[in-house]
Order: sequence, then structure tokens, then C-alpha cells
Amino acid sequence: MTPDRQNDLDRIAAASFWQAVERETIDVLFAHGEVIELAPGETAFEAGAPYRDLVHVHIEGELEQLSGRGDQRIAEPGDVLGLANYLDGADYRSTARARSACRLLAVPAATVKRLEHESPAFLEAINRALAARMRKARQVRESVRGTLARPVRQFMRTGLMTCDASTSIADAAATLERREIGSLGVTDDSGRLVGLLTPLNLLGALTTGAAQLDDSVFESACQEPWTVTPETPLWQVEDIQQRHRVKYVIVVDDEGTPIGMMSQTDLVRALATPPQTLDADIEAAPDVENLAELRGQLATAARRVRDTHRSAGTAIRALTTTHLALQHRLIEIILERMEANGRGPPPARFALIIMGSGGRGEMLLAPDQDNGLILEDGIDAGAESWFAEFADQLNTDLDRIGYPLCPGGIMACRGDFRRTLSQWCNHVSRLVSNPATDAARWSTIVFDFTTQYGDDRLTVALRDHVNREMQRGRGLLKQMAHDDAEGRPPLGLFNRLLTTTHEGVETIDIKRNGLRIIADAARIYALARGLNQVSTHERLLALGRLGIFDRDFVDSLRLAFEELQDLLLEHQLQQAARGQTPDTHLPVNNLLSHDRERLRVALRAARRVQDRLQQQFGVWGGI
Repeated sequence: MTPDRQNDLDRIAAASFWQAVERETIDVLFAHGEVIELAPGETAFEAGAPYRDLVHVHIEGELEQLSGRGDQRIAEPGDVLGLANYLDGADYRSTARARSACRLLAVPAATVKRLEHESPAFLEAINRALAARMRKARQVRESVRGTLARPVRQFMRTGLMTCDASTSIADAAATLERREIGSLGVTDDSGRLVGLLTPLNLLGALTTGAAQLDDSVFESACQEPWTVTPETPLWQVEDIQQRHRVKYVIVVDDEGTPIGMMSQTDLVRALATPPQTLDADIEAAPDVENLAELRGQLATAARRVRDTHRSAGTAIRALTTTHLALQHRLIEIILERMEANGRGPPPARFALIIMGSGGRGEMLLAPDQDNGLILEDGIDAGAESWFAEFADQLNTDLDRIGYPLCPGGIMACRGDFRRTLSQWCNHVSRLVSNPATDAARWSTIVFDFTTQYGDDRLTVALRDHVNREMQRGRGLLKQMAHDDAEGRPPLGLFNRLLTTTHEGVETIDIKRNGLRIIADAARIYALARGLNQVSTHERLLALGRLGIFDRDFVDSLRLAFEELQDLLLEHQLQQAARGQTPDTHLPVNNLLSHDRERLRVALRAARRVQDRLQQQFGVWGGI
């Protein structure tokens, strides 16, 4: 290797993006890339120009990058340019111009793609970039509604306790203990905030031997604080806490003097008061007709929640809770009616399970029915008859109050979804041993189950059996991956949005070709590891904790899933306001530019996880 080549490698490897990436990977980039030289004033690419399937790595020289909004930054050695275009294939949105003589490494996108599969560290670096891209797309929403749009000064705790930078560790620890507080601001001689101290900081400094009790906190124990101004909207505080995994955000004035703080607990309290809900009316509903009327008000209640919370996930969890409350009250009414008609109470232990989006806690405005019954073993013919009657009334009345019968017949009124625990377990075992063509679709819906009413011990026992069996369910997992491949994110050349015509309008089925893909991947990976979590959100977090997905990949998928949920919920709320039946077909031409960007970036994340799923479980090889 020539000295110049070695110097170039050293410059790049020292950059933050590349620090965890193996030298061999960087060497591959040089082997397949081309070093280009720019004279002052020349550009590597310009805003508005078509993407050229290249990723540029800055080696040396003074290079400025100008965004379409006029933002300017000077590139450092090792900085990656054009990575956003590599991720979404769109036209360049910025211009990279040399201020002095510059050298850059131009690497073909195909090489970058190959290295993603070959180097876990490089893949993690790309995932960090994708997560940052998702956050940026999220922040371009034109408005934030409700509590999260209000300034932090309305919610912050005032009177932040502080100490001088010269305060000793021993004195700071005594202050924390005496005041019974969890943080201490560190200020300079002018009163400006220069650090933040927590008991964990002190413990770390002392146990590692990095500091002694008489050392100053500023030199040995405090951390750099995250700060906002009093007028910062609350959603930015939430974003800082989530993105940087910090507990405290300090509020400072124009001079940098601390005037308050927001902890994670403070944020939860600020959001804890929900808007008016239907809970009390549902609990008091006397009959099926009254529940049907309340079901008709759900869109209005959902709009109130949606307008109060920036998070689509929060709104959908609240919406799911209301759906389940309606159905729970209906079950109570049916049981009361059966007993009044002389059929008596349930003759055996049972668990009514809800599956699909209801089981995952991801119900929007127009879910249909996906349910089943787990009955205790050893029941007699009389008990079977009782539960058959109960199931018939349940599915009929659910349809009456606004939950349509399942088109696929996944309902408790059908005998194959009304089984004893042993029968359910035996059926799962047969599917695992001999996965038929339709086993994947059945598993995709049914394995997302949770207790809706009854004895949860039966549900737990079935979940344990599913997890044990799926440890040997390689064939079924592969079938499920193939079934997932039937839907693809609608992205074409240069990641252009691809639409289909639905009722004369150009649309994207955002559920089938977006949300379902991320949910499918989370389910398959979770089943392969025997995880008990059912919601997509919790499954992704668990996969991150196990190291199956790196943290940034999890963040990008969670953000993408929530963005798609947000776009779909808003679409359905608009349909409900117009008196239309909500569907999953998002009209693309009606979207504002920032919403189209959010959609495209979210679909890009869905495509990445589907590609990974297919490589590991599907058409590109075995497990």
C-alpha cells in the first residue's frame, strides 16, 4: 500500500461514521471506488441533478455542502456525501462544492450495497444514517398539534439546583443526598450551565478510579447537558429524550443560565391527561343497540386523541383500547343475556382470544373480526354446545355494532377456531411439522393473539407451546417469509412512488405494502427467537435488546412504522368525516410534499427490513 493510500485510509477511519467499521471494509471501498479531484469552485454533485448511483467520501480539502433551503456546512475528512440519495434514490437535494482543491472517493452504490451484507459494522453505520433520515422526515411535518405543540415553559420544573464547577465530588454527592434530587446543574463563574451531574455520573467516576472524592465535578464527573429555551415546543424535548436516551433536558435563558428542567417523568405527566373518551359511556351501555351508537362515535373520539398527541402510536393505542372496551362490554352483555335465557354461566374455563391487529394493539378505524376460543381440556358435549352458541351470538353481534365478519372466516363461530387447548396445540404442531401452502397466511394472523376475555392462563399455555414449536419451525418460518414477499414496498426506479388505481384514484395500499411488511418481519424474527411480545413496537424493541437488530435499525423501523400509521390514520379520519367507509388505500396525489417525503422514506425502511428478511428466511437462502 502506498503512503498516500495509507494516509487516506487513516483520515477516513478517524471520522465518527467510520470508527467502528473494519479497515478491510474501507480498503474495499478504495479498491472499487475512484479518487476524484476537484478544483476550487467545482462540484461533486448539484441540487436537482439526478442521483448517479455513487456515494462520495470526503478525503481532504475544504468542501462545502449547500442544501436547497440555504443551510451550509463544511465537510470533514471521512464525511459521507450523497448517503441520503443512496438510501432513497431521489435527486440530489444539496450541492457539494470545493472551496479549495479537494479529493473525494466516489464509490459505486452497488459496492456499498454489497458491503452492507458483508460487514455488520458497516450495516450498523448505514442504519444510523437511515434512522437520522427517518427523524428528519418526521420533523418536516407542517404542524404539531395539542399538548406537544405547547412551549416547554408551561410544563418545566423551575428552581434547578446547581453547584459551581469547582465543587468537589464529595460535596456534590452530599447535596444530592440531602436534597433528595436526581440531578445537579454545574455552572461557571457567570452562572452559565456547563454540565449536568447525576448520582450515576458520580458512581461511574469513583468506581472506575477516574476521580477521587476531593476532585472537582467539572473536571471528573459531570456530563454535557442537553438544553432548550423556554419557547421550545414540547415535542422537541420528547425528541431529544428519545433520540439521545437522556433523562433530563435543561431549560436555559438567552444567557445560558439554567431556569428549569424537564425529566422523562415530567414529560409523561404533561401528556397524562387524555381528552374526553367514551370509556364511561361504554361501561354503562345497556344493550347491543347502544354499543352500535357508541361505535359510530369512534371516529370523532379518535380525532380528538389524534389532535392532542403528536405520536400516532399514542393515538392508535388509545383507539385500540376503545375498540377493545366496546367488544369487552358486548361480551358481558351476551353472557348476561345467555344466563337470563336459562343457558347459565360458562360451563368451563375459556379464553376468548383476539388476533391480527387487535392482538397486536394496532387497530385503526375499520377493523374486522379475528377471534377464537381456547377451551379447557375435557369438556363434554353440553359445554361444547354452550360455547358454540356463545360464539354464534358473539360474531353476529360484533357485526351488528360495526365489526364486519372476517372475510377469511377467522372467527370463534367456526369449529376450527373454537378448540380445546390440546386441540390448538396439536394443530400448531401439525402446521410446524408439515407447513401447507395456506399455513403461512393462517400463522400470520393467528399467531398475533392475546386474551380478550376469560382465563389468561389458557392463552399463556398456548403461547408457550407456539414458542417451543417455532424453535423447530424452520419450514413454516420460510413459508411465512415467502408469503410476506407477495407484497413489496411500492418504490420504483430512483425510489419513485408506484401507485395503483383504486376506484379511479391513484393510491398506495399502505397496509399491505408498508405496515404489513414491517409487522411481518418483526413477527417472523420474534417467533424464531421464542419471544412473547405481540405488538410490532415491542417486538422490535426486544429484537434490539437481543442484538438481532442494531439500535439504529430498530429506531428507523419504529419511526417508519409510526409514520405509516400516522398517514393511514389521518386518511381514514378524513374518509370518516366525509361519510365514507375507511380503507387502507392512500391517495398519493392528495399528499403534501412533506407527506410524500415521509411516505417514501418510511417505505424505504420497510424495503430494507424485507430485503434482510428474505435473505435470511426466504428466497435468498435458508436460515
